[in-house]
Amino acid sequence: MPIDFDTVVSRKDTDSLKWDKYRNQDILPFWVADMDFKVAQPILDALQVKMDHGVFGYTLPPEALSAAVIAHLKAEYQWSIDPEWIVWLPGVVTGLAVSCRAFCTDGGDIVVNPPIYHHFFDSHEAERQNVVQVPLHKIDDRWTYDMQALEAAFSNNTRLLMMCSPHNPTGTVFTLSELAAVAQLCEKYDVIMVSDEIHCDLVIDPQAQHHPIASACADSAQRIVTLMSGSKTWNIAGLNCSFAIISDDALRHRFCSAANSIVPSVPPLAFEATLAAYRDGDEWRRELLQYLAGNYEYIRQEIRSLKGLVVEPIQATYLAWIDASGLGLDDTQGFFEKHGVGLSAGEQFGQAQYIRLNFACSRSTLEEGVARMRKAVESLG
Repeated sequence: MPIDFDTVVSRKDTDSLKWDKYRNQDILPFWVADMDFKVAQPILDALQVKMDHGVFGYTLPPEALSAAVIAHLKAEYQWSIDPEWIVWLPGVVTGLAVSCRAFCTDGGDIVVNPPIYHHFFDSHEAERQNVVQVPLHKIDDRWTYDMQALEAAFSNNTRLLMMCSPHNPTGTVFTLSELAAVAQLCEKYDVIMVSDEIHCDLVIDPQAQHHPIASACADSAQRIVTLMSGSKTWNIAGLNCSFAIISDDALRHRFCSAANSIVPSVPPLAFEATLAAYRDGDEWRRELLQYLAGNYEYIRQEIRSLKGLVVEPIQATYLAWIDASGLGLDDTQGFFEKHGVGLSAGEQFGQAQYIRLNFACSRSTLEEGVARMRKAVESLG
């Protein structure tokens, strides 16, 4: 039986960060990256079993969870990992912050590549470390690394490259050759790579294939921390369960030492939901990808007729990256909010004049949002 993504699940007055930002306002939210879909039934069932047990003390990661993650990575990416490589975390952003503390010394440089998820700009300790921004560039309407600029920014003071793969917000799925070029550069300058791969299971372009950099560039694995989670894919971000994969013993020890006493343990319900997602949620995920691809195509077709807006090609995520520079507005996000559409501002990601639209919602909600955007643009004459 097909899974129903069309039914609208009301999130109003549920303390939803996404929806309650606009409480008592006629603004549809398409900003923060969580989905409006009810989670897969196996996840609900697993949570109910744990709820019925009724005890929620400190909880170890279930052995079955590591096995489920290992099986998923092998099946999807032909990546074989050992269970001891996995470090459980309450969030990928936590993993970014721990990495900055573990691998970047006082006065060291951390390289990031805007436009990029805003926590890449603020996960470091500002009084101790420096963030060096090396923007991506576009080749044939596809955002990718500017390797010449990246090498020019590297120095003996560069300690860390924080990557986002697949990329948020541009939706790029990096190729094997692109990943190899980055890994070779980091080898040359003795730089540790931290790769946020939280969107890896959300590739909607059938011609694209995600490659975990630690698998694709196995010769560099001793300097790579991979951050993953089922949170975006299976819509369980509020439960707080993610993990780092670190094959090198010394690197893993440094990471765990930096996390000691400042990073809380993963909650028991989060473990259960994540186990159910990786073990039993793939049918739901595959139907989700088809629905998301349909929503993205709808946006592309509808917004292409709106003068001043360009929906850029994406290969992964449920986040449309839209060039709004043609509108010539000083506050694009504020303009659309006034017309009932809540979007993420490009400035948040280091790219002015862009907006990001979360299309992980029912088609009817998306249609209403696009209709409001059309009316807003037409009001400019």
